[in-house]
Amino acid sequence: MKTGRNDPCPCGSGKKYKQCCLQAREVQQAEDFLWHQISRAIRGLPDRLLTFEQKRRKPGALQEAWSDFTLRRGEEFDPHSPQMQLFMPWFFHNWRADFATEDDDAPDIRTTGQAFLDHYGKQLEPLLKRYLEQCAATPFSFYEIISVHPGDGFILHDLLTDEECFVTERSGSAQAKTGQIVFGKLAKVDHVAILEACAPIFFPPIEKITILNFRQQLNELENPPTPALLKNYNHEMLALYHEISDRLLHPRIPKLCNTDGEPMVMQKLIYDIPSAQTAFAALKQLCPDSAEDELLSDADFAATGELLHIEFPWLKKDNTVLGNIRIKGCQLTTEVNSDKRAQRLRRLIKKLLPQAQYKTSVIESPQVMLAHMQDEGESVKTRQRREEQEELNNRPEVREKIMALMHEHYRQWPHEKLPALNGKTPLQTIKTKGGREMVEALLRDFELRNGDSNLPIDQSIFGELREQLGLKKPEK
Repeated sequence: MKTGRNDPCPCGSGKKYKQCCLQAREVQQAEDFLWHQISRAIRGLPDRLLTFEQKRRKPGALQEAWSDFTLRRGEEFDPHSPQMQLFMPWFFHNWRADFATEDDDAPDIRTTGQAFLDHYGKQLEPLLKRYLEQCAATPFSFYEIISVHPGDGFILHDLLTDEECFVTERSGSAQAKTGQIVFGKLAKVDHVAILEACAPIFFPPIEKITILNFRQQLNELENPPTPALLKNYNHEMLALYHEISDRLLHPRIPKLCNTDGEPMVMQKLIYDIPSAQTAFAALKQLCPDSAEDELLSDADFAATGELLHIEFPWLKKDNTVLGNIRIKGCQLTTEVNSDKRAQRLRRLIKKLLPQAQYKTSVIESPQVMLAHMQDEGESVKTRQRREEQEELNNRPEVREKIMALMHEHYRQWPHEKLPALNGKTPLQTIKTKGGREMVEALLRDFELRNGDSNLPIDQSIFGELREQLGLKKPEK
């Protein structure tokens, strides 16, 4: 049965329907109607703008714009690149060429959208004209997702201007999470805001800190920054976007070091030797504190009692493993994980086993090793270790212990000095508005990562942290 205007509101507020949810429903219906009108008006607009630009400019404009968009890093234009959803709106509404059009020898610095408006303005549907004007007036920016309404839209907070608005976005909102960051451009017509351009990747909350540092630079010029200032910093914003997205999409392999702090380079040193027995007798001292019988317990022998095959570690006196030694027949193979250890072991072998003839070294960098692992996929042994680790983590007593350790870690977290906060603690940092935003970003990043973890942490931990730091609970 349909609720009448004067009936009690179904929400249970005690008010009449017309004084409560009916108003919100009518506003929503008006917004939906305008959104559909705008969607109809701009349908096919990118093709029209591209055709117009191709007739207006000399050949090469699109490639030149792509070069500017990618900061002249030599990237080939790819019409199938995921960046197209960001690049094309930027090309139409932000890029200004510094070379002539087909009809004029003087440079035309108008954007494609502005030139299109000047040429067809009187012939355009009023709603389309207003939309293009908004695209021209609105700069790109970084937006934090405050709350999500899947399939409908989300509330975005402009991290540079501090403005907030609801954005109608049917498809993108389905995958979005609160706290994530969007780089893009909004177009507002009356009470409806549409995401005209959107990067193909959502940034995690922790990247907010980098953006807030950029905002601080802008605030020294204007606080809050005006659209005109943001347009002037278009190149710097693009550089910041590419810096973050490249880091997320193409993470660098961290520098790996061994226990001595030496860069890791996996190496095999291969020698010809007189016999396995001779080599073992000379090199067994490289494994101190291990009795000969103990080392030979896993060795292979011929029926005559001759040593055929043995493996043992190269150890320091404190039992730190420096490498591995494998003797098989008339070949000696040693494995170490740095250049310095390889050089040291070669000197030791030359001293202890002068009969050994060095043949070659097989060197494998961490990058090559990881590439081989990716090509080969998960080995049976690796999968077995992973499954054993998962089984261990799923034991109630282990989960309880890990949860207790994590709880204690996060309880101490507000008092720890963090590099991300320039060496300050979260409690020190929250004393300023920008500092509170940085701490909130770190905390929200913890929450999102925890949601994707195989070993989720009790969410009450983050509630306690927020209460201790005086931060609001995030919206859903």
